[in-house]
Amino acid sequence: MMGIPGKRGSGTVGGLAILAGGVLLAGCSAGTGSPGASSPGASSPGASSPVPGLAARVCGGSREAAAKALGAPLSARVVRPTAADLECELTGGQVTVTIESQAGPRAYAEFDTETSHQSQVFGNGGAHQPDQDPVAVTVPGSRVAVWIPAQLMVVATDSTPNNGGAGAYVTVAVSGEAVSGGAAPAATALRVARAAAGATFAAHPDGPG
Repeated sequence: MMGIPGKRGSGTVGGLAILAGGVLLAGCSAGTGSPGASSPGASSPGASSPVPGLAARVCGGSREAAAKALGAPLSARVVRPTAADLECELTGGQVTVTIESQAGPRAYAEFDTETSHQSQVFGNGGAHQPDQDPVAVTVPGSRVAVWIPAQLMVVATDSTPNNGGAGAYVTVAVSGEAVSGGAAPAATALRVARAAAGATFAAHPDGPG
């Protein structure tokens, strides 16, 4: 369960600000990684090149899409490379974009828990803070997605209850001077978050393997 807004329980939104260190992918492009680079977990027993390759593909594709939406170059760093709990950080243009993508059997449950909690706590029946209440948006590759204005964050999944709930659960949070304060910067943050989330769905398989 996700106990507080902007936080993740059971490996959900709470890890957005905790960076574990990883591979610098500055200037990487979708589907490519830096030759000779190492990623957390790359040398673990049983690990093989597809895991770091997946991280490079997801983070590189998201970097390209987010940079295009922002209109400024971004660098990408892999924080966690595993498909079940992948995290990237994009920086540049006075913006930081933090992307988390979890592929597994509980993708829809994670989405539903987060968005239901936000609505219950901050909606009309709760604290009535409209900026914290999720707003439905469209994200390429997702089945359902919301935007949480106060957190400048997109929450989305390509799963539904009808398919058993398995798939990818993706969050993209945007922060920094370029997107702080006012309607226009918030619109920029939404545009960047949607682009990064769409690229993540395009690159991330629907299962941890």
